[in-house]
Amino acid sequence: MVKGFIYNGKSTKNIIPSSELILGTFNNSDSVTGHQRDNIIGDTTISRPIANEYGTQYQSLEIEYGIIKKDKTPFTDAEQRTIETWLTSPKISQKLYFYDCDNKKNEEFYCGKFTKTDWYPCAGGFAGAMFTFTNNSAYPMFSFSKDYTISTTSNFTINCETDELEEYIYPKITITSSTSATFEIINKSDNSNSMKISAKKNLPMVFDCKNCIPKDGTTSGIFTYQDLGWTDVSNIYWLRFLPGTNNLTVNGTGKLKIEFDYPYKKVGGWL
Repeated sequence: MVKGFIYNGKSTKNIIPSSELILGTFNNSDSVTGHQRDNIIGDTTISRPIANEYGTQYQSLEIEYGIIKKDKTPFTDAEQRTIETWLTSPKISQKLYFYDCDNKKNEEFYCGKFTKTDWYPCAGGFAGAMFTFTNNSAYPMFSFSKDYTISTTSNFTINCETDELEEYIYPKITITSSTSATFEIINKSDNSNSMKISAKKNLPMVFDCKNCIPKDGTTSGIFTYQDLGWTDVSNIYWLRFLPGTNNLTVNGTGKLKIEFDYPYKKVGGWL
C-alpha cells in the first residue's frame, strides 16, 4: 500500500511544515475545481515507442488519488496554494516515485504531469484534494545505471529487462578515456555491430544514443562527426540493446558509464 509520493524533487513528507501528507480519497461531489490542464503533445510515430508501437497506440495511464494531512487538520489557504503550485507548475513531464507505509521508495517510476486538482472545502480551510496524474506512457519505467573500468579489452554482459519485447533500448553512455585513442564498443548480441569513436583524453564524452546526440560532458557542446572520426554517415551505429542478454566487448582504456530507462509493465504500482 503506497503512502505518499515524490514529484519534481519534493515529497508529500515535507512539502508543508505543519504536517506530512498521506494519500486517500473522497466520495463527496461537493468540490472546488482547481487548475485543470490538457497535455499538448506532438504526433506519434513508429520511432516514438512510448506513444506508438508498430501500428498500436497506447493510451496514457491516468492515476487518481486524494491527499489529506496526516494530523487530520484542514489545509490553510497558504498550504493549499503551496501544494497547488508544487503539483501544477511543471510544463514538461517530471518523474513521480511512490513510497509505501514503511517509507520505502518504489524503484519503478512514472513520468508525467498533474493535469487536474479538486479541493474539498470544510470549516477552517480545505479537508483535502483529489488529483489526476497523467503519465506519458501506459506503464512505469525502471532505470539501469552502471559504471565500468575499461583496461585495453573488457568483456561484460548487460541484461536488458525491458517489457517491450519487440523494440530496442537506446542508452546514454559516457566515455572518459585516459588516452587520445580509439574507443570501441561492440554489441556481440546485435550482429557484432560496433560503435567506434576517436576519444579525447580525460574529457567526458556523452552519447545520447536514442536521439543521436554526441556532446561534451563538461560544456554540453555538440561534437561534430569529424571530431569523432566518423567519415561515412551511412555507416554509423548507435549502441542499442536487445531485450534480454547483451554481450559487450569494449576496446580502450578509461571509464564507461551506461544508463537507460526501460518499460516495466507492473500493473497497480501506485496502489
